[in-house]
Amino acid sequence: MMVRLCNAINPRRRLKKTNCILVLVFFSCMSMVSCQSEKPVFLSADTIQLATPKIEADSILFKNSASVKIDLAYEGVTIRYTLDGSSVTSNSLIYETPLTINSNAQLKVKAFHSDFKPSEELGMVIRKMKKDISKTEISVDPEPNQNYYGNGAKTLIDGQKGTVAYRNGNKWLGFQSKNVEVYLKFPEPIALEKIMLSALQDQGAWIFMPRSITINAEGNPVGAIEVKNSANTDRVKMNFIEIPLKKRKYKELTITITSLDEIPEWHQGKGTLPWSFLDEILVE
Repeated sequence: MMVRLCNAINPRRRLKKTNCILVLVFFSCMSMVSCQSEKPVFLSADTIQLATPKIEADSILFKNSASVKIDLAYEGVTIRYTLDGSSVTSNSLIYETPLTINSNAQLKVKAFHSDFKPSEELGMVIRKMKKDISKTEISVDPEPNQNYYGNGAKTLIDGQKGTVAYRNGNKWLGFQSKNVEVYLKFPEPIALEKIMLSALQDQGAWIFMPRSITINAEGNPVGAIEVKNSANTDRVKMNFIEIPLKKRKYKELTITITSLDEIPEWHQGKGTLPWSFLDEILVE
């Protein structure tokens, strides 16, 4: 038997603060005429965890500044945040008004309430585009899958960042190929020291991070990185993968994105070639 010591809440209305205690009473019946009651079990409100706050940015990539709103519609909630990628604590900055971001930021947020457990931490990477390469000549080989073609190769340099909802809009290019080569030819030689490539991970949809990325200029290697793939996770995420370059001016670059040889054994798609999803290239 369950006894609820509070008023019922209409699920169609906004949840309001209530001090509810659920008393769960269990009876163990030995026979039709003899029952022995067990000790009651109490569920306190502080065992309930807050929902994760919602982050809204007018642009994940920006030229001058970005505005970020954070919200969790519940009375008495305090939202705290960091901008340097460090974990949010009860001493972190308090969110009060929309944030104006003027430089690269690794935003993390968390909700706190005196009556409930803190929410899970949520993060978002926000990048400033320091160099405009939208007029760069670009091609990809092979062509993206026709179902995830975006706006062709130009999708990678249009300054429009995709979200984890990769099926919406034309922001992502999807490939099911061992290697993808991206060729860039800049209008004029450009001084660079690193390339950043945005990639998606959604293992439930058979989308994995690349295994490695190499960069060549005029046939010579100028940068490379091995990418660590998360093992057996249901976490969907976007990463900006940074590849350091030899510091100098470049007229042309070839970026080779290499996928895993096959989907790992623990996955239902084991033995098949994973998908790679790419949506933006930044240079600095």
